[in-house]
Amino acid sequence: MLTGMETLYDMHCHLGFTPDPARTAAEAAARGIGGLSCTVTPAEYEALTPQLATASSMRLALGAHPWWIADGRIDEAQLTTFCALAPGARFIGEIGLDFAGARDTGESRARQLAAFERILAACDEVATDLTALYAFVASDETTPSTALATTAAGNRTAASKATVSANTPLPKLLSIHAVNAAGDVLDALQAAGTLVRHQVIFHWFSGSSDDLQRALRAGCFFSVGPRMLASRRGREYARQIPFDRLLLETDMPARAGEPLPAEIWEAELRNALAGIAQLKDVDPTTLAQRLAATSEALLTPADSTS
Repeated sequence: MLTGMETLYDMHCHLGFTPDPARTAAEAAARGIGGLSCTVTPAEYEALTPQLATASSMRLALGAHPWWIADGRIDEAQLTTFCALAPGARFIGEIGLDFAGARDTGESRARQLAAFERILAACDEVATDLTALYAFVASDETTPSTALATTAAGNRTAASKATVSANTPLPKLLSIHAVNAAGDVLDALQAAGTLVRHQVIFHWFSGSSDDLQRALRAGCFFSVGPRMLASRRGREYARQIPFDRLLLETDMPARAGEPLPAEIWEAELRNALAGIAQLKDVDPTTLAQRLAATSEALLTPADSTS
């Protein structure tokens, strides 16, 4: 990860939407920006993997976005590909459920729920090829292992070579999309055992207050960006979420083909940081340090400094 500068971690972005993901990541790293780049299909993940192979400040997540599942852009072949890749993937996202608007039909709900259950089950399959994992572990030498003690991640540590074996599923970090479906997502996560075995981030949480409290009790994290802070409910949720469960996000770019200039990216992250600091009446610099420590703990295997 990044050292020697103030670091901002965007825990839910979409570098695959940019015209040049590798260049975008490199320019962001020069400004102290790292994070988690989510994908919307397994095909995007496979295409981005070699492009971001040297982007040490970014982690790439394997995704199957519920919009793409609902409208059939992720078909059976793509879902099968996801399930084949998931056992060896350390980071998963964007996945979840979306029951808003045209996707709030019996057919769409059934299709999304069935796919989501398969996705969660695949995350618990044992990887048969750990080469990529060991390369990831060996490549990261910067984050203090003591960072785990500063976050709720400490009770479910990240993947390490010491804990991975031929019979052990790889612990994962999941970035979750839940629109008009937070309760259903939590039900599925609980039924699958995901909340016990893996770490979960709710991206742009918009569920009910009861759903928020349930997710907090389950140990979930929450990535918060300017768009979440634009609503009264979003601001109130950001105020309620404990420091050690908070993360920054931008969810940018919004669509394929859009550039993401590093200065705009940084400004969006700083806007979110300033908004949260004001809500919680804390110093922005201190808050930035706390959120960076939480992000690093989630993005880095526990034994990366050993």
